[in-house]
Amino acid sequence: MDIRYKLFPYPVLSPFSDDYINSGFIAEIIPVRDMKDIVIKMNVLLDNKELEQMIKEDKAEYVFHIECSQTSYREILKSCSEENIKRIPERKLNGRVTICTFIVAKENLYNYSNSCFNNDYENMSFNIEKGSILAIANQLNIDITKETEELEKIPSIFSVVRRNVDDDLGMQIEMNSDKIKLLLCNQEFYYYRNIASIDAYQPLLHAALVLPALIYVFETLKYCGAEEYEQYEQYRWFKAIEKQLKKYNIEFNREFLENNYSYEIAQKLLGLPIGRGLSAINNIESRDDDE
Repeated sequence: MDIRYKLFPYPVLSPFSDDYINSGFIAEIIPVRDMKDIVIKMNVLLDNKELEQMIKEDKAEYVFHIECSQTSYREILKSCSEENIKRIPERKLNGRVTICTFIVAKENLYNYSNSCFNNDYENMSFNIEKGSILAIANQLNIDITKETEELEKIPSIFSVVRRNVDDDLGMQIEMNSDKIKLLLCNQEFYYYRNIASIDAYQPLLHAALVLPALIYVFETLKYCGAEEYEQYEQYRWFKAIEKQLKKYNIEFNREFLENNYSYEIAQKLLGLPIGRGLSAINNIESRDDDE
């Protein structure tokens, strides 16, 4: 869930409207990893006496909407406290987690008015239904990266997909998802499927498919615009590469990419796949000769 600007038939305290003056509603979100759980501390800062009083009188409450689109996790926490903690099993979260904070009416409100209404609403009152939004805080996004061995294996961030066409365009590469997609035509995918499950051929696949794709990714990151680069940073494949490079005390950023050759970075990350691929061919031929 992303907070988007919308019009309400009554004044709402929010960062994108001027319905209220001399008022504020801010959310502070602090995620902490605790064993196998993610502990999210959610605090609110409210500066509006009437809304504060309504919460004390149980006429309104704070509502936190927590959502992770990648895992389809979604939960709502209701509270009258300014300090809240939500513990979520790590397995339920991965990638971007969005937290939206509201103040919501707990009952029907008749002739609601507020001393901090904008002058446009001076001497006006409103009937507001139970469950309606009274205030919206700033949206917070946090990124949760699973501490699993899988994420550290660079080939695991790629997926091979059939394009269901017959052409000679070669492998196509798409970066706009959590896994980098390698798209093969029907014939190429048929060959791939026949050897993908054979361990002896894995180094060959890394050299033939993953290595050029990784070089393409680094070149794209090197020359893309700032906004596009920022979008790539949110994907799981980006975080996996970032994590792997940290093992070499390397900060994965534009400066690093601009000062290093993409093919050298890719080979280092994949453990020198050309040599492993040639060795695999040699071993396969040796077994064939023995037979």
